[in-house]
Amino acid sequence: MSTVVVVGGTGSIGRLVATRLLEPGDQPRVLTRNPDRARRALPDGVEVVAGDIADAATLTVALDGVEAVVLTHGAPYGSGDYETVDYGAVPAVLDVLDGRQVRVALMTSIGVTTSGSSRDLLTWKRRGERLLRASGLPYTIVRPGWFDAGSGDEDHIDIKQGDQVDYGSVRREHVAEVLVQAIHTGEAVGRTVEVFSSSGPVIDDWSAVFGALDADSPPSIDGAHDQANLPLNGEPARVRSDLQKWHVQ
Repeated sequence: MSTVVVVGGTGSIGRLVATRLLEPGDQPRVLTRNPDRARRALPDGVEVVAGDIADAATLTVALDGVEAVVLTHGAPYGSGDYETVDYGAVPAVLDVLDGRQVRVALMTSIGVTTSGSSRDLLTWKRRGERLLRASGLPYTIVRPGWFDAGSGDEDHIDIKQGDQVDYGSVRREHVAEVLVQAIHTGEAVGRTVEVFSSSGPVIDDWSAVFGALDADSPPSIDGAHDQANLPLNGEPARVRSDLQKWHVQ
């Protein structure tokens, strides 16, 4: 049994991840600022730890003895808290792990390398991706398609690369499934993927699916096939400092 911390575990994807982790016999552990609410929302068997990603002491307790971390956190759209939450959770987790080789699955979004009305939010998500790639930890980055835009009855999980935004919608349970499979499948390490839902068969060989994808290419801090359109010399001082801490020049 593996202990897996879910950051953002009371959100719509995090709850699904925590529940799904019970099936292979893992011990999901949810970090939350509202433990009473979390216990009401989550099934029996999910461990609830009171704390906050901004509090190093409680984050240290949550990450004690874990084999994997799944990050499904996100600031409310329009809140302006993207640097603090969407980006900030990544350096906070890396600092506490301090090089411990723990599997990390990070959920961000499609469109992080493109322009649009959500540019600030998406750019901070992309910065979190880049820092995770720089960390040297065994990671998988999962970019969901648009939530709640499809019919909701597509059975096939369609995996793409290159930040392709034109493939459309994704079922939330499909995103959760990919995040869970990412921390259990060796071939998922070092890969950045987009996730969509479509008609077709249910995937029964995740090793083959992940193994057919292109791995990211260190020392590059972008995903395989991503556009190189966010120069480091124009990045905020905090971001450059964090990257330098993890030995990226």
